[in-house]
Amino acid sequence: MPTTYETQTTSQPTATIGLHKEYLKTLPGILKIAEIVLCLICFICSVSGHWYAPSAGSWLNFVALSAFFTTLVWFIFYLLGIYSRLHPLRQIIEFIYYCIFSVLFLIAAIVAAAQASGSQPSVGAAAFFAFAATAVYAVDTFFQYRAWKSGQNTTTATTTTTTTNIEAANTTY
Repeated sequence: MPTTYETQTTSQPTATIGLHKEYLKTLPGILKIAEIVLCLICFICSVSGHWYAPSAGSWLNFVALSAFFTTLVWFIFYLLGIYSRLHPLRQIIEFIYYCIFSVLFLIAAIVAAAQASGSQPSVGAAAFFAFAATAVYAVDTFFQYRAWKSGQNTTTATTTTTTTNIEAANTTY
């Protein structure tokens, strides 16, 4: 008479901290790279231009560098897998960050565009790239919101349950 043994194994994968090159090919990774590049271009154009109101150029510098360093930190967290070790509220904090920098870049772009008439071409370029940064941050804000509302949380691990049935025959010798 065969005997049935049932074994249940539960595995819970944990994200490891290390270089995750696949993140560079995802939409959030591409958006973060674009944000970093646009922040640098905004800063370079802003610094190299002659502003009629120096405080307008300083405002764009502040927004561009603040966004650059903050986005760089988030990018490193995702690239190295550190985000999985952060508090679950990380997702809402990141969403709020993107909302704030979208608005700040919009204000800086409008101020730069107002200063661009009659100025050096670099001020106009700074305004253009500030509007581009606004658009990229707004798109990233939309995807952050959508991920938050759909309940996608990249820090939670999934549980896999495997059931194995083993039949053994009782034999007598």
